Amino acid sequence: MNAWRFPIIKHAWELPKMSADAFKRDLNDNRPIVLCCGDSITHGHIGYNWVGALREQDSSKIYVNAGINGDLAWNLNQRLKNALKCNPDYITILIGTNDAMGSQKIKFIQEYYVQNKGLPQLPSMDWYEKELESMIQYMKSHSHAKIAISTLPWIGERASDDIIGVVKEFNNIIKKMASKYDLVLIDFFNHLGQFIGNNSSSDPYETTQWRTIRVLRAIILHYVFGQNWNRIGKRYGLKALCDHIHLNEDAGMILENEIREFLDE
Repeated sequence: MNAWRFPIIKHAWELPKMSADAFKRDLNDNRPIVLCCGDSITHGHIGYNWVGALREQDSSKIYVNAGINGDLAWNLNQRLKNALKCNPDYITILIGTNDAMGSQKIKFIQEYYVQNKGLPQLPSMDWYEKELESMIQYMKSHSHAKIAISTLPWIGERASDDIIGVVKEFNNIIKKMASKYDLVLIDFFNHLGQFIGNNSSSDPYETTQWRTIRVLRAIILHYVFGQNWNRIGKRYGLKALCDHIHLNEDAGMILENEIREFLDE
């Protein structure tokens, strides 16, 4: 399906206001700049828009959204030079959910990422670690910003699912990089875990085409029928996610508060 033929779906994929691609600073505006780097969870058009919420609630800073739907760490690295042109004072990094999902040896998922995101190779954990370290090194050498990196959120809410073990391994890489490069670590996965608790009754994360259908369904229910992300996720028995991947309002506000604490330190 060509998403660009359907206005509602296209809206969910388009760049948010004040994106890194569209940002031009007013030279008379001396407010600190917060550059938020990531994928769709940062982009905020599928699931809770925590960057937009911070922008609305905090006029003392300029929030630049450098999240792009479907991005892996490699994709973010390809556009990092352009993103850093805003000369940020703060940077947040939340990238790796697509790397984690793509690292599973499931043909249609891996082929989707290679074809749609222009990857030079199949996603893997080792490649993610290499790209994440390269990203951090570039940020530290090309900006003066204070940097926070977040662990990945849950994918699905069943602690026993294989994908949660994968997420934990990716989060170990993130924690190692935070320690190695003296970054502020936001352990979002742990905070979500405390909120989710034992949610074994929720529907499992899907590795079939239902994975894509759930995302499209969430977009339609939100943008056509006006349902909030919390309500959409409840249909699957989810507490923190709306479609097993993206954040609902409750989870998004947890991340929003963690980012706010980082900025207020």
